[in-house]
Amino acid sequence: MTFAEGVRLAIGGILMLGGLFVFVSSVIGNFRFPDAATRMHSAALGDTLGILLAFAGLAVLCFSAGLLLKLGIILLMMWVAGPACSHLIAGMLAGKEPEKKEEKRKK
Repeated sequence: MTFAEGVRLAIGGILMLGGLFVFVSSVIGNFRFPDAATRMHSAALGDTLGILLAFAGLAVLCFSAGLLLKLGIILLMMWVAGPACSHLIAGMLAGKEPEKKEEKRKK
């Protein structure tokens, strides 16, 4: 193993461990926080930052153009779907159902 490969492995491992730390602290926050809003905030922050660090570690460890493209697409989809899903869950916890397009037109 060359020095450059060792540095690449170390950086990738540190990024992966950072993502793991963020995920674990998010799970602990979900159990420790008192109400649903703060729990959802903890989960949303853990998702976005943890996924970014984990995917950055994977990109450093397994460097290829095809893999980077796939990781980027997955990261983008997770970042778009995560906040949308947490927003819908927050509305359901508050007792509000999502409005349908027909209901909006009638008003």
